[in-house]
Amino acid sequence: MALTLTQEEVSKDPTGLITRTTTKQTLGPWEDPSADCRSYRVNQTDGVVTVVEEFFDVMPPVYALDVSTTQEPVESHPYFASLTPKNRKDWAMWKQSPNNPDLNGWTPADETDEVFSTLYALWTKGITNYFAPRIVIKLTTLEDTEPNASEVGVISDPGYSGDTGPVNFILTGLSGQQEGAKWRVTREFLGSARGSNWEEVLYT
Repeated sequence: MALTLTQEEVSKDPTGLITRTTTKQTLGPWEDPSADCRSYRVNQTDGVVTVVEEFFDVMPPVYALDVSTTQEPVESHPYFASLTPKNRKDWAMWKQSPNNPDLNGWTPADETDEVFSTLYALWTKGITNYFAPRIVIKLTTLEDTEPNASEVGVISDPGYSGDTGPVNFILTGLSGQQEGAKWRVTREFLGSARGSNWEEVLYT
């Protein structure tokens, strides 16, 4: 009967991924490595067979945060949330031909509402857009099963504990790689624009 010596080492990388490495040495024929291992290597020297198997054990969720900006129409800024539907309709029509002195007897200069007057004042200064922050969160996990592609395009909670403001998220990207018996899965979530949320009727 062949003599088998087994040594086990556990290591942890900066992301928290725990890897277990098993080293087996035997005199005589070697058994096939475990089907669950992430990788393995075999070496034979002077009749001694060495089999090294590497397994992923556990990994805590790993987050990556990316905050950038997009240019949005200035009237979509949360400051102008109080504008009435009529205000917005008149404004949208006027924007199509701002040099037309008469739009059904209405011009934005006639409005006395403070919020609307601010919008018009910005427009006359040439400020038609503003930089809106957009948040992208990437989440990498180690899972026992392959990811579900039907999750993409749906409102989802990334589970991020940091302050992202009053926004919600949709899952916009999903990638997974099988490594042994585990799947390393990365999901990408896009935050809604500030002051609004992704519409449930479209993203559920």
